[in-house]
Amino acid sequence: MNKFTNNNFYLSKDLQDKILSNINSRSTNSIILAGPKGLGKYNFILKLAKYLLCKSENEEDKLNINFTFNNIIKNKSFHLFDNNSHPDFYNLTKSEEKDNKNIPIERVRELKSFFFKTFSVSNVKIAVINPIEDLSINSCNLILKTLEELPEKSYVFILSNEPFKIPETIKSRCAYFYANRMSETNLIRFIENNYSDISEDEKAFLMNVSLGSPEVINEIMDKKIYDFYQSLLEDLISSKSFLNFKDNNILLINSKEQVSLKNLLNIVINDLIKKSLFFIIENKYPEFTLDKEKKFIQQIVQKNNHSNLIDLYSMFNKNMNAAETLNLNKSDILIDSFKDLCGI
Repeated sequence: MNKFTNNNFYLSKDLQDKILSNINSRSTNSIILAGPKGLGKYNFILKLAKYLLCKSENEEDKLNINFTFNNIIKNKSFHLFDNNSHPDFYNLTKSEEKDNKNIPIERVRELKSFFFKTFSVSNVKIAVINPIEDLSINSCNLILKTLEELPEKSYVFILSNEPFKIPETIKSRCAYFYANRMSETNLIRFIENNYSDISEDEKAFLMNVSLGSPEVINEIMDKKIYDFYQSLLEDLISSKSFLNFKDNNILLINSKEQVSLKNLLNIVINDLIKKSLFFIIENKYPEFTLDKEKKFIQQIVQKNNHSNLIDLYSMFNKNMNAAETLNLNKSDILIDSFKDLCGI
């Protein structure tokens, strides 16, 4: 039996129960939910916040551990939450249209004052911080002060995609929960249940680049990234003395809007290097290697030895991390790395 839910999040039932038990125990009202992107952590917390607001409008906020999100009370809180206008809910997340790298500190200051206003509709106040990595150091210090002075019947849910970046002072004041990636077995089941009509190569591609994330799989399928990758491999295989990319492919790589595509190409390049190293050592292809990847790997190992590939792997990830830190365009790094793999 599949232990994952179908509510646009993919957290184990055991993890959900532990979070709900923590809320019922009232041991701490500050909760961190950490783990890799693409598991629907934010969706889960939003639905939990909605449930708490609706339930506490006319009764206490103690949860029935066996509740489901399908039977939330449709009261005033229900409709206010759906309209993003519930006065007892504060969603501290970055606006992609307005904000730069960090969530503005002014909004963090607003959060602190939010908790000291009287209840408007519900008998609880709830804030969600998504993710904490989008806060500056000064903002984190303000959050810490907020956690230390959190009033009764108030909840702060903090999400993190990179838990090693969470300040220890904040972590020490919260209940900490970690969402693991989907296991290979559950991921295969998810693909078969949702995309049963795709080819074995496309399934292999999804297993390669999704990193155990159902949301990433859905995005790959929605944006037809597998078709793009097949076209890109054809370009790479045909590249001899220069990079022979089709115009459409180079436009997609260079597009400032294609952030998720660049992130996936990051995974693809790392995956190709690892598969090439595996082939050099074992003289065979690893599991989930596509037919066109096999042809390209043959070219890679003809132009690069083991040491070259290790250096390329190190340099590529160093450059991509620097681009992430400095908020730079990653297109040139990706293209240069494809050139290196082709030996151009």
